Amino acid sequence: MRKATLISVLLFLNSCGSLGWLGKSDEQKKLEEGTSKPTKIPSELDAPFFNDPMAIPEIQDFRGLSGSEIELGLPDPLATNFGVEQILIRRLGDNRWVFIDLPVATVWPRVLLFFEEKKFPLTSVEVSEGRIETDWIIGSSGEAEDVFESLTNPNKGETQVYLREYSFNVRVEAGVRSGSTELYVEERNRLRNDESLSAAWDGASDEPELESKMLSALAYYIGERLAEGPSISLAAATRQASKVETISGENGTVLKYRLDFDRTWATIGRALEDAEVEVVDLDRSAGVYFVSYSSLANSKAGFLKRIFNSEDEKKEGRPFLVTVSSQSGQIIVNAAPSGESSPGPEDLVLRERLIKLIKEYST
Repeated sequence: MRKATLISVLLFLNSCGSLGWLGKSDEQKKLEEGTSKPTKIPSELDAPFFNDPMAIPEIQDFRGLSGSEIELGLPDPLATNFGVEQILIRRLGDNRWVFIDLPVATVWPRVLLFFEEKKFPLTSVEVSEGRIETDWIIGSSGEAEDVFESLTNPNKGETQVYLREYSFNVRVEAGVRSGSTELYVEERNRLRNDESLSAAWDGASDEPELESKMLSALAYYIGERLAEGPSISLAAATRQASKVETISGENGTVLKYRLDFDRTWATIGRALEDAEVEVVDLDRSAGVYFVSYSSLANSKAGFLKRIFNSEDEKKEGRPFLVTVSSQSGQIIVNAAPSGESSPGPEDLVLRERLIKLIKEYST
């Protein structure tokens, strides 16, 4: 009986060693330190030209982690919801737009179908620029609701008494988040048949309320047809580049936004809020968010994390500065550990995670 028990214990300890519970396992050591001999072709055979399709690139250690050992815990859970719905109407100052969590190639055909079903005549459709312009449409005057109703459902008996006509310019652009789309509308109106006034688009609508009504109608129409199955424009697929770009350099990873400062500042603030990163303070004039961040403190811990991580670890956050600055006409977003002491390897890893988190939650 004792012999059987001893054998069981030895087998258990051996399995623990292979799993790395009693130190590095043989498999782990082999992956870290082991090498394999290169394949040699016999001298009597012709050696073909060798092209390595999976060459290992030279690693540029921007974060200075070479030679450091970092203990990695369980991976963070994959984010399945970024805190926003699939379609939202956003507003910043006087600017309004529709955010759609779908790529441009999917949204573009539905926007065209909207104008086709509403029987709005089009004068220009430029896929490469993501722009749709309508012809002048006869409509009533007054409240935005009444005007839009007259444009979409004109009463044949009353069109002769309408004294105004309207035109719309719609822009379909790639959004800040990868795979998303933003819709912008600009409106012009004039007295009926007043050809002295052309639709010169300068970014500001004559009737902001009518612009807002058109945006709402587009958002509602696209939302209704999401379940109808995929409809993709290959021509519009070329316009799917995001408005945020990740740039890696000697000082680490930063984000470059193709937006103005006001929009970028608001985007970063909303991203930190949606990602549940604690904002301790902020200074808009200096373009700085003071945040407290750790991958444990700012993530929703699952069952295994609650077992293997103490309450103190889950609540502890590290201070970071998230800066929004203009450099050579570009808006750059950076994150850096705050404090007088030089950052350690863990701080540098958290910095990279924070940058990635901001990009994922930007809308």
